[in-house]
Amino acid sequence: MNWKTIFNPFERFDDKLLLGIGILATILAILVGYWTGTYFSSIYRINSLDKVTFQAVAIPTLISFSSAIAVLFILGKILNSKTRLIDIANTVLISQLLLVILQATDKISFIKEAPKKVIAHQKHPSDPLPVLDIAIMLTMASVTIIILIYSITLYYNGFKTATNIKKWQHIVLFAAASMITTLICQILLSKYF
Repeated sequence: MNWKTIFNPFERFDDKLLLGIGILATILAILVGYWTGTYFSSIYRINSLDKVTFQAVAIPTLISFSSAIAVLFILGKILNSKTRLIDIANTVLISQLLLVILQATDKISFIKEAPKKVIAHQKHPSDPLPVLDIAIMLTMASVTIIILIYSITLYYNGFKTATNIKKWQHIVLFAAASMITTLICQILLSKYF
C-alpha cells in the first residue's frame, strides 16, 4: 500500500467492497448519531438533536447522503456518460467514514468540558491557566482539520476517478455542485429536524 492508495482507494479496491464499507459507514454514522444525539444535515455538517429518536437521526443522514449521491451522479453523467452510480455512491459514502470519529467525540466528556473550562478561565483570569484544556482544544482542532482535509480529498479523488474529469472547468462545476447541495440540504433539513 502506498500514498496513492491511501488518498485514492477507488482506483485500487473493488467497487463492491467499497460499497459494502460505505454502507457500513452509513449504518455506523446512524448508530453513533443515535448514541451521541447528532445527525448529518449534509455531508460535512453534523448537527445536534434536542429529541433523539432513531428516525430523527436516520432520515436526515440518509437524505443528506442520498442527495449528494444524486447530484454528483447527474453531474457525472453530464461530464462523462460512462459514469456509474456505484462509483458515485462509493465516493460519497467512503468520504464520510472518518467523520463518524468526529461525531463520536461528542460523548467524550473531557473533550466537551475543555472549552467550558477555557471560557471560565477568561471570566476569572487570576485562576491558574488551564494548560491541559487548551492542549485538548488545540489537539481536537488539529485532528478535525486533518480529518476534514482527508475526507474532502477522498471525495474529490473519488469523483475524479468515477468521471475521469481533467479540465479545470469540470473541477469548478464539481466544487460548485457540492457546495450548493450541501447548503440546500442544511437549509431544508434544519426546517424539519
